[in-house]
Amino acid sequence: MRKTKERKLTNKILAIVLSAVFFTTAISTAVFAVNGDESESGTTSSTVSEGDSSSDGSSESSSTSTSDESSDNSSESSSTSTSDESSGNSSESSSTSSSDNSSNSSSQTTTQPTSATTTPTSTSPAPQNPTNALPVGTKFTVGNYTYMVNGSDTVILKGFAKNVNLSTVTVKNTIAYNGVTYKVVKIGTGSFTGENSIKKVILSKNITEVGAQSFKNCKNLTKVRMKLNVKLIRKGAFRDCKKLNTVNITSTVLNEIKDNAFKNIKSGAVVNVMNDPVRKLVKAAVSSKVTVNMM
Repeated sequence: MRKTKERKLTNKILAIVLSAVFFTTAISTAVFAVNGDESESGTTSSTVSEGDSSSDGSSESSSTSTSDESSDNSSESSSTSTSDESSGNSSESSSTSSSDNSSNSSSQTTTQPTSATTTPTSTSPAPQNPTNALPVGTKFTVGNYTYMVNGSDTVILKGFAKNVNLSTVTVKNTIAYNGVTYKVVKIGTGSFTGENSIKKVILSKNITEVGAQSFKNCKNLTKVRMKLNVKLIRKGAFRDCKKLNTVNITSTVLNEIKDNAFKNIKSGAVVNVMNDPVRKLVKAAVSSKVTVNMM
């Protein structure tokens, strides 16, 4: 019985001693935790200044809360402080890991090179020797004829070259001079007036206009052929060609014949045309003694 009482007393004393030791240990742990939290708080403050405020702020809050709790509960304080520190470290580690991953992701992101599509450049033919082109109004001779420039690449037929007399006037589509090619588009005013050597005239497809009095009084002219694109026959173009008995007009775009263009051609002459509008136009321009037929 006495031993039992002694054992109980011993146990109480031992319990008191253990409690005192445990309490002392808890206080030491709490102080250490507070000091550690203050140190960590300083570190956190430094980290926040570097731009990672949200994660470290959360850790600081957890540590402060843990310090307060440790003052009231010594036994739970140590455990909670350790847990919160671990949580703070974990949060900080997670934040660092997330930041690192973000950094790595950014560093691994590469800009794909844009493939440049080259649009083929349309190459228009360069103007034909523009430095050699003659000014408008310039006259020059090629072969048997004289021409005058009236555009960047067009000329007017002005008549025979000097000392040339031909029975057939054959107008070319184009002529070349000094490296430039010109289209012959018009028979100039009075170009062949009174040229008695001429018996036949053939106008090329590029001729659009027969000038005034261009073949007037060609006494031996008997036949004229006008090709595709003649639009205008000016005043007196074939006047007084008294032997002219055949005129073939293959142009379907002839839309104007000026006064006296065919006055005094041979009585009984025949003009052949391609369509009815041209037939009516010619019939109104010639005398009643001239026949206008459809080809």
